[in-house]
Amino acid sequence: MKINKVFELLNIDPQPFTKLGLEKDITGITDDSRQVSPGQIFTAVEGHEADGHDYILEACRNGAALIVGSKKPENIPVPFLYVEHPRRALGILAAAFYQYPARDKRIIGVTGTNGKTTITHLLHHLLESSGFSCGRFGTVGNYMNGKSVEGFQTTPGVVDLHKWLYESRDDVIVMEVSSHGLDQHRLEGVSFDITIFTNLQQDHLDYHPSMEEYFKAKSKLFFMMKERGQAIIHVDDPWGDRLSNLLRDEGLAVTSIGGNDACDIKIDEVSDEGIRFLEGGKPSYYPTPIAGVYNSYNTLQACTAAAYLGVSKGTMVDALESFPGIPGRFEQYSMPNGAHVIIDYAHTADSIRHILQTAARQFDGNITHVFGFRGNRDESKRPSMLQASAEWSDGYILTLDDLNAVSHEDMTAALSKLHEEEGRAHGRIIPDRTSAIKTAVEAGREGDVIVITGKGHETYQQSYQRPFSSDRETVVNLRNEMKTDVHQYQ
Repeated sequence: MKINKVFELLNIDPQPFTKLGLEKDITGITDDSRQVSPGQIFTAVEGHEADGHDYILEACRNGAALIVGSKKPENIPVPFLYVEHPRRALGILAAAFYQYPARDKRIIGVTGTNGKTTITHLLHHLLESSGFSCGRFGTVGNYMNGKSVEGFQTTPGVVDLHKWLYESRDDVIVMEVSSHGLDQHRLEGVSFDITIFTNLQQDHLDYHPSMEEYFKAKSKLFFMMKERGQAIIHVDDPWGDRLSNLLRDEGLAVTSIGGNDACDIKIDEVSDEGIRFLEGGKPSYYPTPIAGVYNSYNTLQACTAAAYLGVSKGTMVDALESFPGIPGRFEQYSMPNGAHVIIDYAHTADSIRHILQTAARQFDGNITHVFGFRGNRDESKRPSMLQASAEWSDGYILTLDDLNAVSHEDMTAALSKLHEEEGRAHGRIIPDRTSAIKTAVEAGREGDVIVITGKGHETYQQSYQRPFSSDRETVVNLRNEMKTDVHQYQ
């Protein structure tokens, strides 16, 4: 891409910059001043924790050919192009630099509060099992061209996203789409063949001012579809029903899924094992490879998307039976004392309620729930999370999750205050997460279940008394320790 193309894309008059050499090639696009190399464009993006405009001089020293931003600094040796929305400009430039790679891919975007990871993993497995090569971008990792790709956000940064799409040789890309990613223009220049809406629950209100703004951010995905794009929406969720009506009013293609007779796919019966439904008046059924009624809904949406790409029902049923599961999503372990452990990412009141209800149906013993809250995150959802835990467990232990910038003392005090105001007698606080898990597991008896939520597949951000890096590692090591002294539990 040549410099004159930049002016065209950003609708900027090139006349004042004629001495720049408008036919010179741009060597790259970045919003990270540390990654700038000679001939690149540095776009200064204002974030929540840092402002890219503060790093313009560093970008210049590293060889930037152009600076794009909304606040012009004084006396810089490189031409500055003013834009009102640098994030959007970054996406426009990245898409053009990588030759609009999304146009040549079939891309599926999945959004909602809960279920994104499950649906994208299910879709990836369904498509790969039917002969497609499939890339997957999301919370539990990114996968492209048959191998993992490093990334740390649910929705990748816009430059990385276009770079990955450009490098991908996959037939289909399935990706989780977060409200943050949509609000921050991380998908600028990407258009979707299929979009999926799961549900909307209270979450991320530390970022979005209200549920209404949260909904508006999520809704942006469905106006980024290609001309013949197809939306698949769970309309039993009231926000989904609203979205479906909104899209239909705009003349967009919607497949509605729900219990209403007017739905395109009418749900007839849902269980932990599977989901029965009517499509075109004909009864059908999909088994659920992951326990939980909520995962039956996820399965139906994943299969509906796969069907639009031509995958047969028979192929999907066979693929569902061979699904390997997802790290940190209803991940189960049997312990030497006869108790069972479930590790899950659940981090909203609704998802906690669903997983505890599923555990109650699956196991006969008592349920102990171990969970916490993240520092500097939506505090308004904490009471409802604790209420859900107290209602559906026989005992709960409040413990630490990621502290972020909050001190150990402040978070412990917050747990105590919340427990005092909203807690129940069968709950207690053990701040050290590994100790909380150990206490719950060792107290378990035959048929009991310990549900550990909040971290799922993620590693710990801080150190605990026991030298483990994740809930999984803590549980596996406890199991091994218990096996060496198994007579205690017989």
